[in-house]
Amino acid sequence: MGADAVDWAVRVAAEAAQSPVTGSKGLLAGRSLTSVQRLGFEFGFLSILDSLYRGEPVPPFLNADGNKYIADLIQRRIPLTQLLAQIRQGHAYVAERLMNACRKLVPADEHAEQLQRISRVLFEYVDGLIAEVGPAFEAAEQDWGASVYAARAKALERVLDGDDSELGEVSHRLAYDIAHRHHVGIAVYQETSDESDARLVEAAHHVLSTLGAKQTLIVPRGLVTLWAWGNSTGPLDVRRLPQSSGLKIAVGRPGYGPAGFRRTHEQALEVHRITQLRREPGDSICSYDDVSLLSLLMKEPAKAAEFAAFELGDLIKDDAKTADLRLTLSTYLENHSPNVTAAKLHIARNTVTYRLRRASEILGRSLDERPLETWTALLLHDYTLERPSLD
Repeated sequence: MGADAVDWAVRVAAEAAQSPVTGSKGLLAGRSLTSVQRLGFEFGFLSILDSLYRGEPVPPFLNADGNKYIADLIQRRIPLTQLLAQIRQGHAYVAERLMNACRKLVPADEHAEQLQRISRVLFEYVDGLIAEVGPAFEAAEQDWGASVYAARAKALERVLDGDDSELGEVSHRLAYDIAHRHHVGIAVYQETSDESDARLVEAAHHVLSTLGAKQTLIVPRGLVTLWAWGNSTGPLDVRRLPQSSGLKIAVGRPGYGPAGFRRTHEQALEVHRITQLRREPGDSICSYDDVSLLSLLMKEPAKAAEFAAFELGDLIKDDAKTADLRLTLSTYLENHSPNVTAAKLHIARNTVTYRLRRASEILGRSLDERPLETWTALLLHDYTLERPSLD
């Protein structure tokens, strides 16, 4: 295959990994899992192009990246049925792309023959892939089930499900005391699959020890995420969080006993969810206090996006000048002082005055009208990925 074919497969794989149907959103995984899925799609799409070139698929259909992806799904409790559904959806996705390319690039009198060839090879490839995926998934599931992590995960699930009937036994199995302890829960994740598991564990231990944890509990959740808790007999203070980390870390509020153990974990996962929706990368360490308002506002992201689009109108445009207007307006609405806004943004007061005037013109109303709604919409805009239709 030539470089153009490889570039096409890589580009389409990236699009498929982002797709609400075929990619991470389809498995409710979030942006941090996109890179893992992209590896699988890249291998699959490159294999399909190679099969088309040869005229038939050539096994094996699973490589190391495919097996890594299967291991990731098992650790996140994603069943084989969902993986098979994703394979079929990916088949439909790449088939449409290939057939569109065929109609565009192949002479009209060859369309029927080449379209038939694409259809045949794709079906043979998918049949072969599914035949390998089933046994590979079963073997990986058995390996995971026999691991120490699996036994600990089952014990942990009982507590997270609200079963406190055998806390002593569960704590012994986890080597982590739950009753009569203060807890803080975190989620450590990365947006690529380049880092090792040891790097995730190291980051979790560093954060928890900084907060004063005496015991730690580490639970891998796939290739790019782990859950962790730290406890102490005394209160834990998240104000002692380090300022930065090479990885992304979501932190819940400290809690006490089994209920606090669950609640801090749920909050850490909510921080993870919110930060995954942010348009631009934020701080590497984020606590629940940083996003508690957003957690309420974004229970329904589509409605939040619709609200932001309605309130901001053309101020929602994604060009650099409009982004400057949004930043200036948001800062101003937090203090209502052009001088303070200028100082915070390190720009001239006249620039602030000009930008506020332009923002008012675009909004079609005075900045004194609906200031709370305007500020809220500006906040939500940073965390909504798609502009909805208001027709």
